[in-house]
Amino acid sequence: MERQKAINQFLVRFFGSSEPDLYELIDGISVFQKRRRKEVLFLEGEEGHAVHFLLHGRVKLYRANEEGKEAVIRFVQPGEFFAEILLDLQNRYPVNAMTLEDCSLLLIDVHKLFGRLQQAPDLAMHLVGTLSQRLIFMLKRVEQLAIVDIRERFMGYLRALDEKHRTGVVQLPAPKREIALLLGTTPETFSRLLKKLSEEEVIRVSGKSIQLLAGFHRKTGN
Repeated sequence: MERQKAINQFLVRFFGSSEPDLYELIDGISVFQKRRRKEVLFLEGEEGHAVHFLLHGRVKLYRANEEGKEAVIRFVQPGEFFAEILLDLQNRYPVNAMTLEDCSLLLIDVHKLFGRLQQAPDLAMHLVGTLSQRLIFMLKRVEQLAIVDIRERFMGYLRALDEKHRTGVVQLPAPKREIALLLGTTPETFSRLLKKLSEEEVIRVSGKSIQLLAGFHRKTGN
């Protein structure tokens, strides 16, 4: 039952429907998995064969140097898929992936997928579109890290989180130390930034919950 639900969610998320022919195609090339918190899904450089679709939980994608210093690439939320670089005929994972909480995932075999794309041209078009969006995302991230200061990066990150629900209150998807890595700064610098923005009445921080105050909307033009 969970596997059927997973396939249906994937199809509805990316195709807007779960038509029998699409369901049959994905059903034949996918595996449903449950993984525990803090499990490593794959490591950078490992040979890979599956695109991962996340149904429940959260996943961290990151890279690490020889000294063990991490650079967070992004946090994967339910309804997103990752390791899509394999769709570009790459055979190895470009990053590490670790679960931040208990997760359920649908793994789609890339090699089998390419063997069946001719049967579902709509699938091919959606995959091309998704890869294009991911490329744009990564280019914007490189630009932000290169030319935008930490304050503006964080303000932009809060805007992106608020776009989903527009309640004026956002929940950080990971501990503050992880968010600092995602933004390309140190935990100490990030803590000082939170304190400064709180003193300026731009935000109000309570654990992982951040309320966007009137000062936030004035500064961002919302």
